[in-house]
Amino acid sequence: MNIRNNLVLVLEILLAILIIAITLFISVPKFSNILRESEGIATKRGLASLRNAISLYYSENDGKYPDVNIAKELVEKGYIQDIPFVYIPGHKKSNTIYTDNLANNVDVGGWAYKADSIKDSTGKYQGQIWVNCTCGDWGNL
Repeated sequence: MNIRNNLVLVLEILLAILIIAITLFISVPKFSNILRESEGIATKRGLASLRNAISLYYSENDGKYPDVNIAKELVEKGYIQDIPFVYIPGHKKSNTIYTDNLANNVDVGGWAYKADSIKDSTGKYQGQIWVNCTCGDWGNL
């Protein structure tokens, strides 16, 4: 009887472990997808906040856009509280705004901002800001 009870106990434990493993197998990928989606939403909201701040800056500064010191100008003058972070798969979380040599600083993460009116290979215009990534849909935001 004792061996049979032990065997039943072992089978019950194995069944419980199997149920936990299946639950984790199903829930972990879903959680990862939810996390990626929330990071994408946060990045899009950050981009919208930056664009609004730039627009407000432009309207309050006689039609002039922030220069290469955009982060300092927007934060210190109160157009935005902090520069938001960009969450891009394959890149580190960053709130850096690249303004110089944009043609050579492609796909490095963070933000990219066109501070000057000089035509270059980016195809962007002065005052535009975007997610500095060519992966997925980020290049189209």
